Amino acid sequence: MPYEIPTLPVLIQRTEADFERNAPDALRRSDAKVAARALSGAAYQLFGYQNWVARQAHPATCDDEQVLLWADWRLEEGRKPAVAATGLVGVTGSSGFLVDAGVVYQADDGRRYVVVVGATLVNGAAQVQVASEMLGPEGNIQAGELTTVTPVLGVNPRAVIDVDGITGGAHQEDIEALRGRVRAAFKNPSKVGNADDFEEWALEVPGVTRAWALPRWLGPGTFGLTFVCDGDVDIFPTEAKVAEVQAYLERKRPVTSEVYVFAAQRLDVNLRLRLVPDTTTVRQAVEKALADLISDVGGAGSVIPLTHIQAAISNAPGETDHRLETPTDDVSVARNQVAVLGAITWL
Repeated sequence: MPYEIPTLPVLIQRTEADFERNAPDALRRSDAKVAARALSGAAYQLFGYQNWVARQAHPATCDDEQVLLWADWRLEEGRKPAVAATGLVGVTGSSGFLVDAGVVYQADDGRRYVVVVGATLVNGAAQVQVASEMLGPEGNIQAGELTTVTPVLGVNPRAVIDVDGITGGAHQEDIEALRGRVRAAFKNPSKVGNADDFEEWALEVPGVTRAWALPRWLGPGTFGLTFVCDGDVDIFPTEAKVAEVQAYLERKRPVTSEVYVFAAQRLDVNLRLRLVPDTTTVRQAVEKALADLISDVGGAGSVIPLTHIQAAISNAPGETDHRLETPTDDVSVARNQVAVLGAITWL
């Protein structure tokens, strides 16, 4: 059973009792109560320090600073850093002219993007890779045009963002997400190339927040792996992100295993639902509960039980009753799919 640390009042009572028991007459005329409080306070601080030391011994209970130390020791890559969004933009102009690395483009809202690799225009056009000046998802942009901050000789000032957008920007890894990865690393110390290993390795890539490994994807010795990036506007990864994760896993995988990374298909879980009471606040609470449920259990190759959907609705704050018309059965998610909350038709 756990050791029960005495409270400060209990320590004071114990110390006063010891004083009175050992020298009752003298202590009636002394400062025994003051001494008891001082000594008990010191002892209580020692108990508190030992309690703090004990919490640091486990990644589930330790302070944030200690989580970073656990991560440096247990995770090969440590905490995932913030990364800048990257992507391609199309430029036009006179053939033979060059867009140098370092040229800065700017969006209409002021966000700036730097050319990473220069390119020469061929047949009046070229694709250049750019990266956001700012780190994090704030640099993600799905579509539109950019304008050069300083004119480039022979090149039109406007550049068109590629259909895949400028994506992949991510904040530095949240401390609780890091804590979860540290705990998972202790639970799965083997690193022999099983499904848990591939998922853990995929989560080491900046921006990747959830991953699913699918054993025997193309037969014995092969794994399929799909993932999502919850920090992006569209959580389903681009071809560039898939290639990045594939390259990373190629470095980590055992020589006896083959891994195939792919972007999962989107499975919208649509609902027809009547709420009591039917208010905006209750609807928002139900939507959040359903989104959290599907995010937790709607991964590749999973089943979302109908009873869990009903329970999520019932447990939403403010809901007193409901009638769910669709779905009418458990929701099955194929191995090449990831479920997300679709449209809710309010009856």
